[in-house]
Amino acid sequence: MKKLFLVLLILLVQKTTVAQWIEQPTPSPSFNLFSFSFPSLNTGFAVGYGNRMIKTTNSGNNWYNISIFPNTAQDLNSVWFINENTGWMCSTNDTLYHTTNSALTWNRQMKLQSDGQKIFFIDSNTGWILAQPRLYKTTDAGLNWTVINTQMGQYFTFVSPNTGWMASYPGGGSIIHKTTDGGSTWAAQHSTSDFRVIYSLEFIDDNTGWAAGYREHILKTTNGGVNWIQQRDMGNSTPLVSMDFINENTGWVTGGTGYSLYTLNGGTTWNQINLSAGSPKVKFLNSKTGWIIGSKVYKTTTTGLIYKSLQLNVLIEGFYDAVPNSMVGDTAVVYLRSSISPYSKIDSAKAFVNPNGVGTFDFVNANNDVNYYIAVKHRNSVETWSSSAQSFVANSLNYDITTSQSQAFGNNLRRVNSAPVRFAIFGGDVDQDGTVDATDLSAIDNNASNFISGYVVTDLTGDDFVDGTDFAIADNNAASFVSVIRP
Repeated sequence: MKKLFLVLLILLVQKTTVAQWIEQPTPSPSFNLFSFSFPSLNTGFAVGYGNRMIKTTNSGNNWYNISIFPNTAQDLNSVWFINENTGWMCSTNDTLYHTTNSALTWNRQMKLQSDGQKIFFIDSNTGWILAQPRLYKTTDAGLNWTVINTQMGQYFTFVSPNTGWMASYPGGGSIIHKTTDGGSTWAAQHSTSDFRVIYSLEFIDDNTGWAAGYREHILKTTNGGVNWIQQRDMGNSTPLVSMDFINENTGWVTGGTGYSLYTLNGGTTWNQINLSAGSPKVKFLNSKTGWIIGSKVYKTTTTGLIYKSLQLNVLIEGFYDAVPNSMVGDTAVVYLRSSISPYSKIDSAKAFVNPNGVGTFDFVNANNDVNYYIAVKHRNSVETWSSSAQSFVANSLNYDITTSQSQAFGNNLRRVNSAPVRFAIFGGDVDQDGTVDATDLSAIDNNASNFISGYVVTDLTGDDFVDGTDFAIADNNAASFVSVIRP
């Protein structure tokens, strides 16, 4: 019986978890959802086929139905909330609806001249509604809406109140257009062919953006759309329907045939996962928490990825005080390096190392059961490598570089306590060239003479003040010819 329970549990996890996307339970009926909006981490709304709206107030742990048009089959095409109470919704009955009480009631705000297809706000005051071929705009938080363009394509996005992009479909392919006046006028930038229709546009700033669509076609620009470079094209019948980038490197694209793509290098390479949710939309609320919602609802709190977690014990020489056996906490960076010459960088992570000398560093490019050297870098310390290559087991690795000098490659540690025995990485490499020398001493001396204070690299003790104590640490290490020691 116990074995049967374990088998059922494993099957359940496999059914509801893909990478780190976890399926969320939703109320019946299970109609396809077209659009969603999360004005906060806890409160979210999703709308879709057949008059369906669902809402959560506890970050997706529970969802419940909201009835909009009783006894009708209207499709709810788009929803957007600027805060937990105030939102808009449009449907297939050519009407814009408005709520000020978190969807308890909806008022008919305006009759659109066609089906409302997309609502998008760039801030709490400025927003647009696409009711093709018309584009409506508000600059007063939705009190008034004005038609500003009557020749719109099917898909658009904005990166600021004035700058945005739009994709039209004249037949055979798409044309990408740009506006710099808030959507009143648009200039063509790029054309696609062979039915590579653009379904989604995403920009992280005025220069860097992506376009994705049919045939797994993905384009990127780094100069505001002046040039578009093809990053992916599979020549198949798969449509990529939604896209969101967390930063210039990490982004997700959802597809219409049961899978999604993610990139960790700005789209240079794309990785595929199976994620069956119809033709879902994807959106991240912050760097870790995101949603993919379509025929199913998925959530992640790990950027959608399975992290390899390193718990590292490390002490920083001048920051450590032997009497209380603790140190001033500070940020450090850890690089995972190949165990084979030339020891290439595989991944990096930044984390806060607490007063106990413990930091947790999460990696996405590392693999289990593969050996990596651990290289620790701190703003004014000597880069220090683990004595041997280490490997993650079940996505986890613990390494303590404080217990013995032999924990560092070349024994490159200073003893900072005898009871208990503790070792720390050397301080004083202010310019981060790998050696503590006269250049570092000069920088510290100059700042000490000028009574420099604050979070500066010449502060080797973490007391936010540059003085003789900092100089003494660097001077001692320079005299000992302390430098980085690598394999």
